[in-house]
Amino acid sequence: MSLAQQPVHIVLGEPSLDASHHDLFAALARLPALPSPDFSSAFNECVRAIERDFRAEEMLMEEFGLPMPPVHLEQHARMLAGLHHAAAALDDGDARPARYAVALLGDWLPVHIGTMDKALADAVCKVRADMQRARR
Repeated sequence: MSLAQQPVHIVLGEPSLDASHHDLFAALARLPALPSPDFSSAFNECVRAIERDFRAEEMLMEEFGLPMPPVHLEQHARMLAGLHHAAAALDDGDARPARYAVALLGDWLPVHIGTMDKALADAVCKVRADMQRARR
C-alpha cells in the first residue's frame, strides 16, 4: 500500500486518533524518497511520532476506563521493538532495516488502525454517548 495518504476506510471518527493517524501517514509518505543524509533524522522523528501515537491511544483507554486488550498492547510493543532495532541499525550506518520498516508500515498500519484502533474508537464513542445520555 502507498503511504501517500491515509486510506479513507480507516478514518475512525475519533478526532484525536484520526488527526494522529493522518499526521503519521503524511510523515511516513515522505520517507521513501529521502536521500540517506535526511532519512535518518526523519525516520527517528517518525519513530517518536509513532511512540506518541501509541501512548496517546493507551492514555485514551485509561481515560475512559476501557480495558487494555493485551493483543492491542502487544502489537504496539512488537512494532516499537522492530522500529527501535531498525533505528539502532540506522545509527550504525545501515539504513536497510529502517527503509524496510517504512515499507512494512504501509501494510501494517491500515490493518492495525482498521482493527485495533477501530475497536478503541468505537468503545470511546460508546462511552461518550453513555455519558451524554446520563447527563440528560
